[in-house]
Amino acid sequence: MVSKIRKFSMNQIHIAFQGFEIERISDPIIRMKADRAYLFIYQDEKTEKFIEECKTIEKQLKDNNIEVIRKGIDLLDYVAVIQNVSKVIKDEREKDPQVKIFINISVGTKITAIAGMDACRFWDCFPYYVKGENYISEKEITKNTRALSSGKMETLQPPLFQLKKPPPNLIEALKIIVERKIGIYKKEFRKKLLAKNLLVIQKKYEPHETSNKLSAEYMAMNQQYIFPLRDEWDYIHVSKTKRNQKITLTEYGKEASQIFKVLP
Repeated sequence: MVSKIRKFSMNQIHIAFQGFEIERISDPIIRMKADRAYLFIYQDEKTEKFIEECKTIEKQLKDNNIEVIRKGIDLLDYVAVIQNVSKVIKDEREKDPQVKIFINISVGTKITAIAGMDACRFWDCFPYYVKGENYISEKEITKNTRALSSGKMETLQPPLFQLKKPPPNLIEALKIIVERKIGIYKKEFRKKLLAKNLLVIQKKYEPHETSNKLSAEYMAMNQQYIFPLRDEWDYIHVSKTKRNQKITLTEYGKEASQIFKVLP
């Protein structure tokens, strides 16, 4: 069920993607009294064919005392979109953990809509869709046309179903594996986990209990990282050699490492 989006009085950030629209982007940002808006365009001013619409939006927002930050990315690249959106979320939450972040999924490309919804599921943001009162078809577009929609704008919030994502410690472990492009041996992986304080060992061992401590570390590594990453998430492959087992990323693991490269 789609519902009208509720208003928030605390610090608000909006993220939108440029398209052949003006009010569908600017209206909710102004009406909800956002503090800051991020406008993503296609690469740069030379490649963004709707740059004049973008400049109009920027002026409308600035006239309403809303800070505008323009960012150029490939709006047809899912990984690029979700990485850049995730970085905005991370940076904003570092400045204010209570900030409310909204993502406009009604304008842009199909890729930005998918990535925008996924970002909302991953990082607990608020997606919204702006419905115009009137629309024109592509056949009706002339050189004087400024947008595909006009009239009163209604902002709707689609239902947001939870999307399962790996816990932060597994994402950090993925980053360790990614550093070694050809894979990493279990021995080195264990040392890296210990160095980053990611390995939880329940028992404390005396200095002379070296062998027992080492066994406990390997057991903890398997239970906390190897088994979940391999069996639950299908992110890694472990070689079948008995000694010097090597960990490499599967295709799913490679994709996940890119999607979660920036962790808010």
